[in-house]
Amino acid sequence: MSAYDYQKISHLIPNIKNPVFNRSEQLALKNGFEVVYDNDAYNGRYFIKDGKKWIHNIDALKRQLRVNCDSELSEYDYDVVSYYETH
Repeated sequence: MSAYDYQKISHLIPNIKNPVFNRSEQLALKNGFEVVYDNDAYNGRYFIKDGKKWIHNIDALKRQLRVNCDSELSEYDYDVVSYYETH
């Protein structure tokens, strides 16, 4: 696994014609989350900050995990607070 620090790579992002990271992933990096490459993760990577995982789409995540409420996502260490603050 490896991680990138947004502060160290942010100046490179505008120069990339086909960005490696989609819009949600760039938002995660901008908000201090680090990318972690993991073959078992969706798309082979996830984003983490303070032990909490970035949420790209909360409704899709709830369906995938078969949970009904935000508090259940928090139990799986997803950052529900950051999701609502940034989306």
